Amino acid sequence: MAPIILNTSMIAEKYALAAPPKNAAQPSDASDNLNLSQAALREVALTGRVAANAESGNLTSDQSQQLYTQISSIHSQIVADQKADGGTLSPADAKAVQQAQNQLSQTVYGDAHDGAAPPSGATVTQAGTREDLEAGRIVLNEKAGHLSSGQATQLGAELSGIQQQIAGDEQANGGTLSPTDAQAINQLQSQLSQQIYNTAHSVATPDKTSG
Repeated sequence: MAPIILNTSMIAEKYALAAPPKNAAQPSDASDNLNLSQAALREVALTGRVAANAESGNLTSDQSQQLYTQISSIHSQIVADQKADGGTLSPADAKAVQQAQNQLSQTVYGDAHDGAAPPSGATVTQAGTREDLEAGRIVLNEKAGHLSSGQATQLGAELSGIQQQIAGDEQANGGTLSPTDAQAINQLQSQLSQQIYNTAHSVATPDKTSG
């Protein structure tokens, strides 16, 4: 697997606690609302999609390596553009990065589905988005040396367990998650999200300011 070279200041695990639902009896727990730019969040999610498809056998080792190389290339572009723009992406550069990430997203799908194009009008559920982010966070923290191979494997196994539960719940409910099941999955993903953070940072609880 090609090394994923990322600027740690850009992918720092900084959390923003999700706003609690109206009339909630209990405060909302920490979720995957990382304080990252849209480009950086997509970078993490794309990394997670490649890792998940490789793990499930939908991508060969060579395909995964090529996709990781493309992710690193876009990351290098982001870093260079930010440096040239005084620390942030200009609107034109942000649009160019978004287009590059959109193209890569389609490539990931095509490689994982025997060259098929993504279905038109396809939507990504909140649970699916969190799956991608959490898979990406595990990969990136392991690459950065914040997780051992054993820790990454254990966290990956927990993520796979949640994915299997989602699939089972969707099958039992006609292809979608019921509100009750969605709430249960959200709680499991929030617990895993916090576990990833705690394991990678050896701290008690993430907050709005610490990384």
